[in-house]
Amino acid sequence: MVLTALLAIPLASAQTVKVPCTLAERLDLDTFALLGNYDGSEAGQDSAADDLAQCWAAGLTRDLRQMPKLAARISTLRTLYQQLNSAEGDMAYDMMGGGTMYTHAIPRSFPGIEETLRTLAALAGSTSGAQVGQRYALSVTASSRAFASRVAALKTWKPKDLPDFDRRDFLTSLADYQKAGMAIQKLLGSRGDAATAAGYLPLQSSMFVDEFLNDDSLGSR
Repeated sequence: MVLTALLAIPLASAQTVKVPCTLAERLDLDTFALLGNYDGSEAGQDSAADDLAQCWAAGLTRDLRQMPKLAARISTLRTLYQQLNSAEGDMAYDMMGGGTMYTHAIPRSFPGIEETLRTLAALAGSTSGAQVGQRYALSVTASSRAFASRVAALKTWKPKDLPDFDRRDFLTSLADYQKAGMAIQKLLGSRGDAATAAGYLPLQSSMFVDEFLNDDSLGSR
């Protein structure tokens, strides 16, 4: 009876509950959102993802407190990965001619970035991460080439039916995207080891723009 009454309360009217980061570090996003009483709105989902990512980031920073150089490197990568995703979201918005889904996708990508960063931190301190092999070198090359090819294709992409396409804004976002991607590669270097290959993986595919480039009904190159 009490449970039925609680379920009948609109989620939008509920207040979020502070989940301690010491606990959030060990939770998945769905559980975190449930415990934090985040509502099911787009804004609520954005906040849950962003808040959880911040807790994960704080935990990783704490874990690396005895390794300041690695902590600084991870912090820089975090900023660059976020800038990469933000710029791509802006490009996708222009390519579609609007759509809030692309705006919401940016903060929701942050937990995934933290998972990547925790992976890189683990590899940086292990013999597994230092392994050098052909498959790692090939993966680094594949990621770099995929990113360069994507940027080149985006520079000439034109929408099929979008009279209000803001090309100037699109190219500004593309420049930001390319800058972030190049900075990631410069920071990681080109050594053919497992850790470097893992750091390059976010460049190998995109959140959205590959769909536009591969769909002839949306645009042309």
